[in-house]
Amino acid sequence: MNSYLVYRASFYLMLTIATTALCADTNTDDRGGWLLPPLVAAAGLLAFFTVDRKPVWSLPRGLANFLGACTLGLLYVEYKLDDTQFVRYLGHWLIALQLVKYFLPKSAEDDWFLFLVGLMQVLIGAVINVGDQVGFWLFLWAMLAVWVLGQFFLQREARRFLSNGASKRHAPLEPLRKDPYRGLFDWAYATATLRVLALTMALGFFFFLLLPRQVGATRTRAGQSTTKHLTGFDEEVALGQLGEILENDSPVMTIEFSDADKNPLRPPPEPLWRGVTLNNYDSGRWRRQTSRAMRTFPTYRALSPSRRSVIRQVVKLEPNDSFTLFGIRPFLEVTAARSLPPSLNALDGTVFRQDSRGAYDYEVITDSDSNAPQNGEDVPSALRIREVLLALSPELKTKLRSIALPLVEKIPGDGAEGAKARSKALESYLRESGGFTYSLEMKSIDPTLDPVLDFLVNRKEGHCEYYASALALLLRSIDIPSRMVNGFKGGDWNQISDAMTVRQKHAHSWVEAYLGENEARQPIWITLDPTPSAEREKSIAQVGGMASNFRTVTDLFRYIWVFYILGYDSNRQGKLLYEPIGMLAREIRIGSIRVWRWVSATFTMLFQFRSIQSFISVKGFVVTFLVLVLTAALAKLLSWLVKKVIAWWRGGVKDGAGMTAGILFYRRLAQLLAEYDLERSPAETQNEFAHRAFRFLSGQGTRTQEVAGLPQKIVDAFYQVRFGDRDLTPETLEELEACLDALQAKLGDPVAK
Repeated sequence: MNSYLVYRASFYLMLTIATTALCADTNTDDRGGWLLPPLVAAAGLLAFFTVDRKPVWSLPRGLANFLGACTLGLLYVEYKLDDTQFVRYLGHWLIALQLVKYFLPKSAEDDWFLFLVGLMQVLIGAVINVGDQVGFWLFLWAMLAVWVLGQFFLQREARRFLSNGASKRHAPLEPLRKDPYRGLFDWAYATATLRVLALTMALGFFFFLLLPRQVGATRTRAGQSTTKHLTGFDEEVALGQLGEILENDSPVMTIEFSDADKNPLRPPPEPLWRGVTLNNYDSGRWRRQTSRAMRTFPTYRALSPSRRSVIRQVVKLEPNDSFTLFGIRPFLEVTAARSLPPSLNALDGTVFRQDSRGAYDYEVITDSDSNAPQNGEDVPSALRIREVLLALSPELKTKLRSIALPLVEKIPGDGAEGAKARSKALESYLRESGGFTYSLEMKSIDPTLDPVLDFLVNRKEGHCEYYASALALLLRSIDIPSRMVNGFKGGDWNQISDAMTVRQKHAHSWVEAYLGENEARQPIWITLDPTPSAEREKSIAQVGGMASNFRTVTDLFRYIWVFYILGYDSNRQGKLLYEPIGMLAREIRIGSIRVWRWVSATFTMLFQFRSIQSFISVKGFVVTFLVLVLTAALAKLLSWLVKKVIAWWRGGVKDGAGMTAGILFYRRLAQLLAEYDLERSPAETQNEFAHRAFRFLSGQGTRTQEVAGLPQKIVDAFYQVRFGDRDLTPETLEELEACLDALQAKLGDPVAK
């Protein structure tokens, strides 16, 4: 196996992995990005079999310069097509330069240039991508980079050695006539390389943990443009549109749960992640009711200092183009980075961010009482939006009322309690009556009817958006104000990381019904979910294919990547590193105090004698023995230190005559064997060289067979002198000189030659 070809193949593989890290996140708007890694791999394979073996097959220098200039034009065209993807297009430009460089002769400086190009691709990929697989490709690239740098050093030093340091700086690297590292890739080399890789990664991880971090130094970037669209969370949503993402397994956010004291907490079963609120309905289309009443959140401690029963959610939201933030209602507080604070829409209680580009990290504090009112939300009657929450065309209202009234006419009571009971009855009718089934198929039986009426009368099957729309309009038909909410329900809970991953397939719609005001003039809303839960869960379980079988492992890696790499800030640094160290230091201090007290009490007991006569006892004998042992140990240590200082002061001892002669004998052996083209390569030990000389001399005839074992004797003596720090005796020196004379006589014999 030629060492240069291994180096070059490893180099191309490393650059292919770098390109893959740049294009790893498939949930982006990168058109055709998935084609780049195979293209780079194919180009590397072609260059490996052409230019790297025969430089005459390389591109003409003028053509290469022209193609390099054309790459700037490619960058300009991509920027004009979509100026929001400029950072990613810089990565594409680097790939284009890399491909041109592939087909030119490569010197050591060219390899450094290609290595830096690959490094820039990796850095860009780490900035713009946050998918599950990005961390894997970054780790693989780091491992390959360490390996390639080691191989690069070996190739460069071999050329310097073989040319006696006179190699040209810009000379192209190409396979040597004779591989200087024959037999390099053995088990010993593999284990040594693995140790170096492990040490390098361990040191990198150590420095990553220790480097100072800023508070909130997370993934939140206003300029990040790699986003994916969340269907169903726009200003206007067509009925059935939410079903487009119910078959998508892409992650939307990852959440950690804790209590008021930040202790880990299990989430409530099937939490509802409230998103956008839709109030206006017209012929199968829902729209948000716009409002400028945007408010910031007060701290929940300021609202109720004695409140301790809360659910804290640390949310890592993946890049998407929606302004909507998600959390469990009712919100007490929502916080994020100071540069991009979230806002509360007082009209409908929806939480928004100021910029919809890139990932977003925020924290939600929720009242554990799900029936508590939403702080900061206005009463509908105060803003005269009650009419919007009851809006329904007269014809549709009449038809829906004929369906709803038979279900609620026997329910007694007025006011909030009566409205709540009637709302629950309609919810139960859709969810538990058995007359409706869950389905992702969107078909119309009677196109002349309103889609909701067609669902209730003819189809009687659909997904959550149809159920929620039907319930909201049925409530309006009996004069109960209502609105539809689009968000997510549940998620994939990982028991190892104690975190939940919410995916697009968990998208859900439900209803909020308005029951009036409480004594504090706060709006009373109840949450209603009319979708059959069992059938929905079966549908969700079928999304994801084979990947869902490994969800626990992939979500664990995702959790580590999102929370402890991309989201590794000073708070997590303190929790992961400094808090345990501080706790350990406190325990050590407490333990040392206890040990010191015990030692002090023991010494006080041992050395406390009432009189001189009491010293003549077993206790006195023990004390005397301990003092003598301690004195002897201190004297021994002092003597050792004095000898070391004297040896250091005098300097190193010069080699004796026997040591110098042993080294000179080995040099004479090397000169004798060199006349027969037996030279030790840089990667070959003296012992391996002696074994090779033995095999050579044994195969040259009977005369040289007699002296075939002499090189091993010379090398053994050399090892005793060089590594064993031993001086050879005069008898040994005479024997070695006789061996060399015999070897020279046999090698110089023309018959032997």
